[in-house]
Amino acid sequence: MKKGIVIFMILIMFVMIIPHYGYAKPISEKKVIMVILDDTNYEEMVTYGGKNIEYLLKNGALGLMNVNSASSFTSANSYATIGAGAYATSANYAAYAGGYYDLFHNEPINVVYKRNTGNDMNLENIANVGITELNLQNKKLNRIAKPALLGTLLHENGYKTAIIGNEDTDFDDIKINASLITTDENGITDFGVVNQTLLAHDPMSPYGIRSDYDKLYTAFCDIKDKADFIVIQPGDMSRLNKYMDIAEDRYNEIKSEIFSQTDKLIGKLFSQIDDNTLFLLVVPFPSTEDSSAGKRLTPIIALNKNIPCGTLTSATTKRDGIVTNTDIAACILDYFGIPKDASMTGHKLTAKNIENPLGYLEELNRIAIFNYKIRSSVVKTYIGFIIGVLILFLISIKYFEKYLTHVKFLLIGVLITPTMLLLLPLASPWSVPKFVLCLIGSVLLVSLLVFYFLKDNLKIFIATCLPPVLIILIDTFLENPLMRVSILGYDPIVGARFYGIGNEYMGFLIGAAIIGIAAIMDRAGGKQKIVKILSMVFYLVILLTLMAPSLGTNVGGSMAAFIGFGVSVILNTRGKLTKKDFLVLICLLVVSILALFIYDGMRPSSNAQSHIGQTTELIKHNSFFALFQIFARKLSMNYKLIRYSSWVWVLFGTVATLCILFARPVGILKEIFRKHVYLYFGFIAGIIATLAALAFNDSGVVAAATMMIPLTIPLIMMCIDEIENNKQMTKNGTEV
Repeated sequence: MKKGIVIFMILIMFVMIIPHYGYAKPISEKKVIMVILDDTNYEEMVTYGGKNIEYLLKNGALGLMNVNSASSFTSANSYATIGAGAYATSANYAAYAGGYYDLFHNEPINVVYKRNTGNDMNLENIANVGITELNLQNKKLNRIAKPALLGTLLHENGYKTAIIGNEDTDFDDIKINASLITTDENGITDFGVVNQTLLAHDPMSPYGIRSDYDKLYTAFCDIKDKADFIVIQPGDMSRLNKYMDIAEDRYNEIKSEIFSQTDKLIGKLFSQIDDNTLFLLVVPFPSTEDSSAGKRLTPIIALNKNIPCGTLTSATTKRDGIVTNTDIAACILDYFGIPKDASMTGHKLTAKNIENPLGYLEELNRIAIFNYKIRSSVVKTYIGFIIGVLILFLISIKYFEKYLTHVKFLLIGVLITPTMLLLLPLASPWSVPKFVLCLIGSVLLVSLLVFYFLKDNLKIFIATCLPPVLIILIDTFLENPLMRVSILGYDPIVGARFYGIGNEYMGFLIGAAIIGIAAIMDRAGGKQKIVKILSMVFYLVILLTLMAPSLGTNVGGSMAAFIGFGVSVILNTRGKLTKKDFLVLICLLVVSILALFIYDGMRPSSNAQSHIGQTTELIKHNSFFALFQIFARKLSMNYKLIRYSSWVWVLFGTVATLCILFARPVGILKEIFRKHVYLYFGFIAGIIATLAALAFNDSGVVAAATMMIPLTIPLIMMCIDEIENNKQMTKNGTEV
């Protein structure tokens, strides 16, 4: 008997010391607490915030967050994107969640949830009743998006999630968009309180409802020891933003009270957390007023002992102070030591210690808003200028030949403008009058200098095409200080690209490089061999810049440049392009792009990978179907741009002008190309590169249009000189 007891005790001890695997909760004291403060900005935090929000602003790492999603610009889609860690979309009932006995349309949540999913929920769970529709809507996207992936990965690794709050505008149902952040793929958040017990009747508050902040804090205290990731969404700011019939003074008074209550809540939360807690204050979406004013980048603040006071950034943007809503999930997973899923496009947040981060962000936001609001007008004006000059040229050829020389001055202006727009940020023109004055003044001044001091067209082409190429390259090597704030650069609010060379300047870069080199070749005379070698080196530097992951790989631009530069080199060295040459060029392109994908995909740090490496990871985990989705998305974007982008008029206008010049005046282009063989080679290479950009780039219309500017304008200028020469020869012949 005693022997049996001893054996039994040994077995018990053996079992107890065996490590447990599976989904048991890890031995970790780490926690993440996220407070959602809807529909506000940094200015309001400074104006209305109390001592605790002030503490966050002074001691936290601050950022401006791009809140785009996979579909329309709405708060629900931004919440869904945060939960997915990639651009996602919400669904009609995805914001509705509740506890076991809470009601949805007068039915218990547990009943509705089981009817919709076939699954049971536990008594402590918060269930999202729209999870099935949420999953279906995201499967329809032309991208891989896994809704509720953050909650799913946390659950798979043994961590518990919780949601507290209610943003609904009545007492009948429960609306809590923040549940899209904590729920998993089955629609389950482990713990939470989201029902009407958190609300209080208040006839002086929007909709007669306000949050009971004491009960929010009590709910947190009840849950804090059970959950690892806790999201609190009081909801009052959301209700205020939706409530329209209110006087401005009353609106500001209510907002001040909401901030006061939120500040006190944050102070109480601070008293319950330690150094192992990552505290996040997140504004998932701007207010209606801010959105209308272009203030679409929202605040995000991170506070932890290991995060220095300063500005936030991530590998998604590679820009101090700018992050995206896709980065939040990656940040939380990294904090818990969980690898992110391949479908997650966001990256972990990092902080840079700088002085006066709030002032830095205010200036950054001011410039972003200015560019966002004025960009469309400036681009459309420039496009109108191009079309106007082309029409004026065609009319002058037919009816006013004696004025053609004056048109040449305007053509130089068209060619100079992209360069001036890139250099304009050096003058800090962040007001409309100053911007207009600086742009027009600089374009007029440089155009006049070129027009009066450079009479030879080839010199004009060299002076107007090669300097911008060098400026773009230097700017890229310096991490794009000019392009990131240029009107023709990229916009952090739109968020199509955050670093590298944007499509507008990519097209102009390739076209200008080809024509600039062609002009040098035509002027080289007996030094053509040296120029040919230097041109190859020049092309190689541009190509590597476009391809380099560390500089923001532009895949479509790399492919267009590879083909355009390759054709230019072949024609410059051999004088002709055969089918075999072109086939070899295509094969080399495929090998180079594959090598680029493999190289970036094998880089050890996913945080350093460009979108090329992320695409490689997607293909590894989701087969080539992910690649087909990317192609479909690019085709869809090009179709959209063809229908709605103003740049399509530049593409059509330049192509139409060239077609007319091939017919009228008769033989003029043929004569120009006979005299300038390398310019002819450059024109052929540029047209092929334009077709490649149109085919391979997701904004192919934009890239093709800007590429046609340095291809078409020089030919028109050559035509003007040829017409003038013919007139002079005719006049001299008549006099004889």
